[in-house]
Amino acid sequence: MTELHGALDKLAPLTFSEVPTTDLETFLRGLLSAGELICNSVPPPPGGDDFHSSRPAHAEPDTASSAKDVAASAARFPETHPSHADLQKSWGKPYKFSAKDNPLDVQVYKMAAHDRHGAWFARRSVHEGISFTKMKRAMQTEFVKSLATEGGPGAGAVRGIGVDRRIEKLQAGKTGQVEVYQLSAQFPGPTTPREFVTLLMTSEDALTTRSAPDGQHIPRHYMIMSRPVKHPEAGERSGYILGKYESVELIREVPLHTSTRSASTSNLLQHNEAHDHATGRDRGSTISYAESRGKQAKGIDAADLNPVEWIMVTRSDPGGGIPRFMVERGTPSSIIADVGKFFDWACSSDEVSNADTVEAGEALERQRSAPTANGDVTAPAPAAESAIHAPSQVINAPPGDTNQEGYLDGAKRVIGAGIDAYAPTQVAEWLRPVSPRPDVVEDDDSSSDSSYESADDYLTAGHMSAESLPITESLPSAQSSPELGKLTGIQEHDKELKKLDEHKQKLDQKMDKTREADIRKLAALHATSATDQEKAKQKVERDMKKNEEKHKREVEKLEAKRLKELEKAQKKRQKQLDRDTVSRVTRERDDFRRRIEMIQRENELLREQIGDVQKENTALINKLSKLAGGDLALQTIRDEISSSRKRAT
Repeated sequence: MTELHGALDKLAPLTFSEVPTTDLETFLRGLLSAGELICNSVPPPPGGDDFHSSRPAHAEPDTASSAKDVAASAARFPETHPSHADLQKSWGKPYKFSAKDNPLDVQVYKMAAHDRHGAWFARRSVHEGISFTKMKRAMQTEFVKSLATEGGPGAGAVRGIGVDRRIEKLQAGKTGQVEVYQLSAQFPGPTTPREFVTLLMTSEDALTTRSAPDGQHIPRHYMIMSRPVKHPEAGERSGYILGKYESVELIREVPLHTSTRSASTSNLLQHNEAHDHATGRDRGSTISYAESRGKQAKGIDAADLNPVEWIMVTRSDPGGGIPRFMVERGTPSSIIADVGKFFDWACSSDEVSNADTVEAGEALERQRSAPTANGDVTAPAPAAESAIHAPSQVINAPPGDTNQEGYLDGAKRVIGAGIDAYAPTQVAEWLRPVSPRPDVVEDDDSSSDSSYESADDYLTAGHMSAESLPITESLPSAQSSPELGKLTGIQEHDKELKKLDEHKQKLDQKMDKTREADIRKLAALHATSATDQEKAKQKVERDMKKNEEKHKREVEKLEAKRLKELEKAQKKRQKQLDRDTVSRVTRERDDFRRRIEMIQRENELLREQIGDVQKENTALINKLSKLAGGDLALQTIRDEISSSRKRAT
């Protein structure tokens, strides 16, 4: 357990100055080692078949065209190193979902953190229908696709993320790449946009022989690690709230025996050992399992038939004082939805395999970072939130269509749910309704002990009584009456007033059109005879008078209805004031009653104390009078008391 938390500490926030750019490969290798331990600590899906006895479900690679075509595979990756397998007990029991909410059989786990910064969530699943090659290419181009797309927040996002710009891109030898991205997101409703600055590390050479099925040959894989980073070129932007997330994501192929023509594993191992000895292979070098078994063991495309295992461990803080329990409540369903959304995009071979997307992203990045004539750098356009490779957590996931809803969308729903919970009802009505989350069962032992800062800054809305509205001869419009515009949407009666206002505007527009038509008719009469002109003129005048009277009656009805609604609103307000007064008087009465009872109790206590003092005085006087000279001493005391009373008066 301590070893696992030590590895998770490697994902903690840092400053870019802490990144050793001169010895980047050593730095990255240490982080990848921690990432391997973290991913191997996630328990595998229950059941399934050993990879030696499993067979591919498809005869051709990349048969899936969407997430619905991707199947959950029964093949299981071989047991990892015993030191890693022992850590799988740290995650406890998996969440339970219905088959409808979790069609890809993704196992989700939760583990309490030891640093009081939120619980960790993990998911692990095995899939067929999409090859490792295509899935890796999709992950490599996901950020580039978002970067190459112009538009508002979320433009070009696959899993709800948009990239503002790439600040750094460093090569760590043959081990992998280290990049710094600036991301942003806009939540629905009256909320402040979020921004994230992440140190993104990727590698195709992240695993060691501890993850090798036979302890020797490492399957193809691709690892992505994300850490919050503070970069001097990514200062805080006005109008944004800074959030952070930490994550590790790993995809790797599950090597299968796919043909009766396959050579024996023992012979192939001997052949490859001789080959490795002759050519010299560095520790940790990754090769395809099909390659490790030789061309005689598999067909040319056999490796792409292997199932792909997908593991992700993450936690996040969207910032802005969102309570942690809201973030963690929706995370399980949201990270499941991420899987479906990614497959829907990745299975589209035209988008993923198009090299123009990468070139366009690189060109756009150079254009955004190019200095202008005055030496300034073009500011990036706002984009959407939370990392694609390691999406940020959020909060309340609905039961329906999880494949169409991503990790970021869950965070947006959670903020909406927070507004419903903490804001006034009138404000909450402006937001989209939040669907209930699916019933999930989690281990209580894995719950987090602390929470983020409470959302105590409530949203407020302006309020206006009907009493303060001016009563005029005409019905006020939203433009002529700002007070009515503020009142609209807050009270039930005021909504009705808004409807009446809109109705009156439609009547006025209709009347204007009718007048224009009558004027055109009068103008056309000049081309007719005098008799026809007179008849037509009379008819037009009758129609105009009729329309004017009809319009006047309808306006009078609207005015009467408006006054009635105002009267209702005023009565309702008066009733509320009366109820408040009664409540206030009742509280004051109860308060006085409590005070009287307290005074009565004090009086009883004082009476008892006076009685006790009197008894003691009587006993002392009796004893003192029996002593020699006692009467004289008593007389002296009485005289002193009498004189002190006279001075007091």
